[in-house]
Amino acid sequence: MLFISGRPKLYATRATYQQAEILLKDMLKLSGYYLPFGEPEIRKMLISGTSINYGEPVKIKDAEIEFISAGHIPGSCQVVINADKMLLYTGDFTTIDTRLIKGSDVPGEDFDVVITESTYAREAHLPRRELEEKITNHVLETVNNGGLVVIPAFSIARSQEVACILYSRGYRGPMYMDGMATQVLELYLSSEDFIDGLDLLARVYRKLRIVRGRRQREKAQREPGVVITPAGMLKGGPVVFYASKVANDPVSTIILVSFQSPGTPGEMLLKERKLSVNGNLVPVRAQVYQYKLSAHAGMEQLHDYLTRVARNAQVFTIHGEPESCEEFANWINSNTSGKAYAPVNGETVEV
Repeated sequence: MLFISGRPKLYATRATYQQAEILLKDMLKLSGYYLPFGEPEIRKMLISGTSINYGEPVKIKDAEIEFISAGHIPGSCQVVINADKMLLYTGDFTTIDTRLIKGSDVPGEDFDVVITESTYAREAHLPRRELEEKITNHVLETVNNGGLVVIPAFSIARSQEVACILYSRGYRGPMYMDGMATQVLELYLSSEDFIDGLDLLARVYRKLRIVRGRRQREKAQREPGVVITPAGMLKGGPVVFYASKVANDPVSTIILVSFQSPGTPGEMLLKERKLSVNGNLVPVRAQVYQYKLSAHAGMEQLHDYLTRVARNAQVFTIHGEPESCEEFANWINSNTSGKAYAPVNGETVEV
């Protein structure tokens, strides 16, 4: 929207621009009539933007900025700003390694100001390998019993990670990928600088069955196997087709691999075991499980990270429920030498 009437300076990693282009064009296809921008503004943004590599300081007026890998999705970054003060903006981040990318780096310990996310400040994550094992076991059991496993997953990073998990843990049965996730997968295969598990992903790609039309979609749902497809919260996309096909089959399984926001079809599936099909609520007899393969730092990772970067820093806890931000700020004040505060939306703070 900033490019409708202007051309502001924009800095991002190359992977961020590439993924943003895919997402924005999909948004136009779905909701273009209601959006204040179109294809020209997207092109203008992509042409105007400056790409920055990790660890490559860039001078902007009197400040120097540096991008550090955030481990959230390929191309995501923490931002270090060096001006009259040293500031760290974590953005969404995680220190946990996945099959696709490594966890975030610790950019240093000598900061005057730290602005940190607080999404899971009150919730600990299960160990990644434990989640992987549980998901794979459900897949193997379902497929061996003749059922279909439907895995709703985000197009960005999550779908590809799930495919890598199943392959790494020995699953060699039919595995389909559908929707925008396939376009992102093909992008990642040419993103050596941002995909740490590129060799694994290439092996997975050779075994995957990419769905490119309705005929393949019909075939995928007729045989025992796995389908990985957006949308991760069942708010549209090919997953609606697949989920409706297995809803009445107690042998089949739906595995949710992310948080399900309140009011989404995914949350309704979890809480009520119902699925909206053509405007009608259908009881779900298929098995339903949820394993959060989160791309955010959990409570333990946040505590460890802030212990290291918040020494004597002024810390602001944001990007979380108000209670999470407040509780996280209190923890920092009690357990580190930093001074933390949870600001409210619209508040101006001088540092």
